Amino acid sequence: MQAGTIPIGNLYAWWFIDFITLYTLWQFKKVTTRYYLIDIFLGWVLISTIRGIFIAENYWEWKQLISGFLALSIPLFSYAFDKPHITGRVIRYWLKYAILLFLLQLPTLPNGAYHFYLGPVFLVGCFIPITPRKWQYILIGLLIIMLSSNLDARSQVIKSAIVLLIAIGIYFWKIIPNIVFKVIHWACYIIPIVLLILGVTGRFNIFENLESNKGKYVEKVIMNGQVVEIDLSTDTRTFIYTEVIESAIKHDYVIWGRTPARGNDSRAFGAYNAEILKTGKYERHKNELCHLNIFTWLGLIGVILYTIIYLRSSYLAIYKSENIYLRFLGCFIAFRWAYGWIEDINSFNIMNISLWMMIAIGLSSKFRSMNNKTFKDWFLKCFPF
Repeated sequence: MQAGTIPIGNLYAWWFIDFITLYTLWQFKKVTTRYYLIDIFLGWVLISTIRGIFIAENYWEWKQLISGFLALSIPLFSYAFDKPHITGRVIRYWLKYAILLFLLQLPTLPNGAYHFYLGPVFLVGCFIPITPRKWQYILIGLLIIMLSSNLDARSQVIKSAIVLLIAIGIYFWKIIPNIVFKVIHWACYIIPIVLLILGVTGRFNIFENLESNKGKYVEKVIMNGQVVEIDLSTDTRTFIYTEVIESAIKHDYVIWGRTPARGNDSRAFGAYNAEILKTGKYERHKNELCHLNIFTWLGLIGVILYTIIYLRSSYLAIYKSENIYLRFLGCFIAFRWAYGWIEDINSFNIMNISLWMMIAIGLSSKFRSMNNKTFKDWFLKCFPF
């Protein structure tokens, strides 16, 4: 969202659209399968938001409260996207119009931000082997653009690479034993927790370890008309973890969170809030790391509830589905949870909506009851032209 003089680009206009969208999704919730884990999480979001009403002290914190609430409400999309006909219609509409608009805007879009616009490609691209031939070329082309256009946009590169690996895996699914899916699934949940514990206790920090390769992986890019060297091994995450955890301990909100109205204390970024916005508080409302934002706003309670939703969706997709495609998607959902400790910033945008489309598919009994043929038939109907 961008603020501007044109009404559709104004922040308040976008908020209005977002709240209308949430209201529409709430109507789906009334007449669909109940997902109690999502209900409990959204209930905690509502409680934290109400707490935020009493905590917010100025215009900027009220603005943060609204944007944080919207970002945390995206799981509500699960109540629409668990229905194959709605998900298929949305994907078809997006493919019909959004890719053309992307190509028209390509000269002016920052190449490191393509994935924010092309979020649905990460879902559809997983199933390239069962995609119509001309769309295979389009999807592979888009993924290669995201993979190679800007190596410094590590999130975009990594997610594009994983999607291509999943697509390749689907080509060879007949020779992949089920144990592989289970190992990948649990590794995505266990390894980040182990690394987090080791990092917090000071025994091992994977980000600092990667930085030991400083100078080995350097990319030359053009910025502002000048050639600039960017070190791809630079550690840009450790200090964020340090600031977030120290802030939570100092202000005693480890369990309950600081509400969506507030952010973590930040020496690196807090001057903008304190000095430019004149709040007097050296805080950063939102970081690049998904789960750290959940932790700051909703505390450990929020992180645990959020994690259980991912775990439930990926588990059902891998262990309880009748088709091979959801097993691969379950691995990708588990990966996205793991990657949330590195990036996947929380915002009400197409990238995060696409993520919750995947999670909804994993939760959906209708998608999981499809066999390989019925899933393929459904998927083919998602493509226009």
